[in-house]
Amino acid sequence: MSPTTVEKLEIDPLPRPWGAERLHPLIGAVEEYINRSILLLASGDPGSAPDFSEWVDSKGLPGDEDLDNPTNKSDMIDKYTARERDVTRLTTELDRKNNDIKNSAVEAFDTSNATYKEITTIVDRLRAKLEDAPDPTRGEDGIYRLPIGVEFDLLVALWNAADQVDAEVEGAASAMEAQARQIDGSVPTVPASYRTNVGGVVPVSATAFQPSPGKVGYTITNPNDPAGSTLEVARSQLGLTEGSGNRVNAPYNINDAWCASFTSWVWDQAGYNVDWTNKNYVPAIWNDAVGEGWNRQSINQAQPGDLIVFDWKSDGTPDHIGIVESVSGGVIHTIEGNTGNGSGPDGVLRKERPISAGNIVGIIAPPPTKSPAGSEVRV
Repeated sequence: MSPTTVEKLEIDPLPRPWGAERLHPLIGAVEEYINRSILLLASGDPGSAPDFSEWVDSKGLPGDEDLDNPTNKSDMIDKYTARERDVTRLTTELDRKNNDIKNSAVEAFDTSNATYKEITTIVDRLRAKLEDAPDPTRGEDGIYRLPIGVEFDLLVALWNAADQVDAEVEGAASAMEAQARQIDGSVPTVPASYRTNVGGVVPVSATAFQPSPGKVGYTITNPNDPAGSTLEVARSQLGLTEGSGNRVNAPYNINDAWCASFTSWVWDQAGYNVDWTNKNYVPAIWNDAVGEGWNRQSINQAQPGDLIVFDWKSDGTPDHIGIVESVSGGVIHTIEGNTGNGSGPDGVLRKERPISAGNIVGIIAPPPTKSPAGSEVRV
């Protein structure tokens, strides 16, 4: 199979609706962002794809939470318009980087790849939304514009498309990393610079968080239905809140960030007694799980009783973890410890996490409950 060229992988230009000229620069930026994500996916390096939401945050522009609950639709569009120079600069920079990717680096990319197909589906939905925009009407100033509601809907569609591509590329990066580790027997090294505010206790040394595949022991103490028990145990803690210093009156108290300690305790009580490298530290749990192959290949595969891992800062460091309660309509419903609702102390709460949000690192499935040796499993 001959190498696929860069030109074949770039999407066709997105429509620029008449009357929505204020959004044209943003359309161009999203277009180049998607092209770069596809090119990096094809070159086998999706992990270095730019994070659109991170760029938006750095410019102080409205993000997904603002767009979900708009206070003034016109004002939000005006903010993007006011930063048109920044948006144009992003487009130029992405275009330059895209051209820097040599055709020789894009070897035999199979366009049947599931991630590529999903990205093209996202683009097709966005394209249809832009093409279906109604004709604008002429205002008192003589300028033709779309109704503000329609223009705002297009803004949301652009944001959502970029956000969904973020999620797809992150999933592909995780899958490729897992495959690489299976091939060469390596696992990611957790930097010693990790701090306690990323979900657990600081390690004595980073070497403690470099587990070898097949070395994480565990015991199944409830071989009948540990997944069902997981939800029972997690639900029993709903409503619990913490005091000062992250202290919580519960067995999973560690006088520090306790989201990881909570999930480890829940699994243990339910019947999964896992010898995590550090049960109180999110990066350690994630690295252990990936090393064992317990991470699901797609976020969409999340099941009740699974663990869900987040990266709020989009810096590559997992910093929060929770329990999957259910999945419906593109949303993962969770039970999480050491989380809040914007008012009052943190505690154990139910949360709704959109699959397309882009901050989900991955899903950890429970370890196998059966082995030839019986219900006690040591790996």
